[in-house]
Amino acid sequence: MYISTFYSFKGGVGRTMALVNAAVELAQRGRRVLAVDFDLEAPGLDTFDILGAARDQPGIVDFVREYVVTDRAPEVERFVSHSPALENLWVMPSGSQRQYAASLGGIDWQDLYEHHDGYLLFEDLKAQWRHSLQPDYVLIDSRTGHTDTCGICTRQLPDAVTFLFFPNEQNLRGLADVVRDVRAESENTREHPIETHFVMSNVPDLDDEDDILRGMMARFKEDLGTDSEPQIVHRNDSLSLLNQVVFTRDRPKSRLAKEYRGVVDQVVEGNPQDKEGALRYADQVQRSDGLDRYESSRL
Repeated sequence: MYISTFYSFKGGVGRTMALVNAAVELAQRGRRVLAVDFDLEAPGLDTFDILGAARDQPGIVDFVREYVVTDRAPEVERFVSHSPALENLWVMPSGSQRQYAASLGGIDWQDLYEHHDGYLLFEDLKAQWRHSLQPDYVLIDSRTGHTDTCGICTRQLPDAVTFLFFPNEQNLRGLADVVRDVRAESENTREHPIETHFVMSNVPDLDDEDDILRGMMARFKEDLGTDSEPQIVHRNDSLSLLNQVVFTRDRPKSRLAKEYRGVVDQVVEGNPQDKEGALRYADQVQRSDGLDRYESSRL
């Protein structure tokens, strides 16, 4: 089981859409996939028909509230639903939308961790995902900004975090802090480092004649401490977005579907348990070595 969180510091970058397209693409490649809606203040996975979560389907919030009341971790199967379209795709929604705001407001996350073994609760949740559903991939849709649940999604649960951002100053300032926190977690408390992937999302499809985008990309790479080029997902102005079209399934030949598949490839390549990812990584290393030898021969 490989857990990848999709996180953005600001909203409006298409994070949830990217996650759903990635989940569907992985399922179409034959992987067992669980999509988890941890964007508790603004949930949305249950609005995608392909995931099949009903509005009254209990989820993360109900799971946590039941634990607080009973002091026992509930069985996760009651909080997960199966996709009606893909047999190897499941969703754990944010929670039943009946009196949802009151249910969410009744959770004190700091108290949960300080007095109710919240850390162990989510470790138990991971173990239940692994044994009950046996997913190859768990994709978590995280809340934006600095929140009580941000650390759960970006530092405790995942093997990897996919950071999505729009290339402007607001995104850069906040995102850099979260990236540093994730890397510090990897260095101080984790046996295996948390992989970090970067996706420049909702990018306008315009001629960058003044090198504005190129300059901002260089700033992001420097401030985020990465040498690799981020994946790019362009803005799509089609009205099909109003119907929440899943491009990797409904429009597989579109440019956006290709870009979402690039996001998936990035996640897969970081997963040592995935044979396709291991082969992709080995191929990249071989090509890089070949290029280095070629450059050395020219000196």
